[in-house]
Amino acid sequence: MKTRRQIIEVDEKRCSGCSRCVIECPEGALQIVKGKARLASEHLCDGLGACVRECPEEALMIRERECDELNRP
Repeated sequence: MKTRRQIIEVDEKRCSGCSRCVIECPEGALQIVKGKARLASEHLCDGLGACVRECPEEALMIRERECDELNRP
């Protein structure tokens, strides 16, 4: 089901693929694909931004948009 909430957005042009964001994401919502960070699953991203502060390229932003609901255990 779709809902409107905050979620991470990756600017692939700025991303260097350092993987710091992947390491910092406690939900496992990010992964490196073809040398760039990508949101692996909208279901996992809590939108709180633990990954944002770790990005040396400022390639991650928190945006509010329609996306999948957060999947919490």
